[in-house]
Amino acid sequence: MTRARIATTAAYAVQGFGFAVVLTSIPGYKDRLGMGDDVVTLVVLGVCVLAGLGSALSGVVAARHGARTVVVGGLLLAAAAVAGIGAAPSWPVFFVAIGLYGLALGAVDAAMNMLGIDVERAQGRSLLASFYAANAAGGVLGALAVSGTALATLSQPVALPLLAALVAVGAVVLAARLPDAGPAVPAPVAARGVPTVDDGTDTGASLDAPGGTAPVPIAGPGPGGADLERGRPAGGLVRVVAGTVALLGAGMLAFPVADSAVSSWSATFLRDVLAASAVAAPLGYAAYQAALIVSRLLGDGLVERVGRVRVVRGGGTVGALGFLAVAAAPAWPVAVLGLAATGLGLGVVAPLAFSAIGDRAREAVAAAAGPASDAVARGDVEIPAAPTADVVAGPRDGVVAAVTDRAVARLNVFTYAGAVLGGVLTGVFATAHQLRAGFVVLAALAAVSAVLAGAFRPARTAPVTVTEPTSPG
Repeated sequence: MTRARIATTAAYAVQGFGFAVVLTSIPGYKDRLGMGDDVVTLVVLGVCVLAGLGSALSGVVAARHGARTVVVGGLLLAAAAVAGIGAAPSWPVFFVAIGLYGLALGAVDAAMNMLGIDVERAQGRSLLASFYAANAAGGVLGALAVSGTALATLSQPVALPLLAALVAVGAVVLAARLPDAGPAVPAPVAARGVPTVDDGTDTGASLDAPGGTAPVPIAGPGPGGADLERGRPAGGLVRVVAGTVALLGAGMLAFPVADSAVSSWSATFLRDVLAASAVAAPLGYAAYQAALIVSRLLGDGLVERVGRVRVVRGGGTVGALGFLAVAAAPAWPVAVLGLAATGLGLGVVAPLAFSAIGDRAREAVAAAAGPASDAVARGDVEIPAAPTADVVAGPRDGVVAAVTDRAVARLNVFTYAGAVLGGVLTGVFATAHQLRAGFVVLAALAAVSAVLAGAFRPARTAPVTVTEPTSPG
C-alpha cells in the first residue's frame, strides 16, 4: 500500500504540473496568436465545459477499462494536447488542441479521485486531502517550469512540447505503478447474509466472514437490488446517490468558485482598491496558495482527530470569515491575511467531498441488499470495498466500485461548474468599486459549505476487511 499511495500521489502531482503549465502560459498565447482578453476568457470557459464532459465520460470508461487506464490515457492525451497548444500556428489549431486538453483534464481529475478513494478505503484512513496537496505542489512546479523556460528564452513552440514530454514520461512511469485491478468486475462474496453479485461466472474472489457459507443472492426490496442480482453495474444505485451528489456538489462549490475568482481578482483588488504596490499585489494569491497546501497537508490528520463533518464545518466557516475580512479590509496586509484564511479553510472541502461520496456509494450498496443490510449495519458482515491491486490480486468488487466511479465522475462535474461560475462572477464584479461586493458573495458561498457539512459524514458501515482471494472449492 505504500507503493500504491506514492504512485497515486505522483499522479495528482503530474496532473497539477500540466494544468499549471497550460494556465500560466496564457500571456504567451495572447502574444503569439494575437488574442484579446475576451477571447481568452471564452477559451478558459470552454475548457471548463469540456472538462465537465470529460469528467462525466470518465465514469463510463473506467467501468469498462479501469480507472488506471483513464488516468494514464488521459495524461498522455493531455501531454499531446499541451504540445499541440504550444506548436499551434493559428487559432483553429489552438482551439482544437486546448479543447482536447479540457476533455483530458476532466477525465483524469475524476479517475484520480476514483483511485484515491480506492487507496483511502484500503488503508482505512483519510488520505484524499494529502493527494490534493500533491496536486497543488505539482502546480507550483509547473509554474516554475514555465518561468524557467522563459528565463532560458525558449519560445512556446519549443517550451511547451518539452514540458509536455515530462507529463508523458510521468504517465508512462505511472502506468505500471498506479493501483488498479482493472474494470469493475462483479465477484461473488462467500459470507452468510452478505449481498452477492453473481452473474454465473466464477471469478475466484471472495471475502471471508465468520460462519461463512454459500453466497446468498440479493433479491431484496432495496433500490437497485434486481440489478445486483443480475451482476450488473447497478446503474439504479447511482441514481439513489444522485441527491447526495447534488448536496456534496453544492457543499464543495465554494472552492472552485473561490479558486477561480481569487486567481482573477486578488492582485487587482490589492492594487486598485487597497493601493498595494506592484511588489505587494501578488502576495494575496501567494498567501492563498500557500495556505491551501498547508490546509491539505494537515487535513487528513484533522479528520482523524475531530471527524470529517467538523473539519468541513470549520473550514467553511474560516473561509467565509476570511472573505469577509478581505471585503472589509482597510489595507492590503489585512486582505492578504484574509486570503490566507480562505485558503486554509476551503482547501480541505473538495477532497473530503470525494471521500464522502465514496462512503455514500458503499451505503447505497448495503441498502440495496434489503434484509442483508441489517447485518452490515450491525457490523456482523462487511460490504467489500474497491480494493487495489496491492491489496487483493483479483478483480475489483463490481457493485461498490461501479457505483463509486459513476458517482465520483458526476461529483467532479461540480468542479468545473464552479470554475465557470467563478468566471461569470469575475465578469459581474470586474470593476474596482464592485470587488468588495464580490468577496461578500464568495463569503456566502463558503458559508454554504459550513451549513451542508452534515452531508460529508463518514460511512455508517463497518470497516473494510479484504482477504486474499480463494477458490470456491
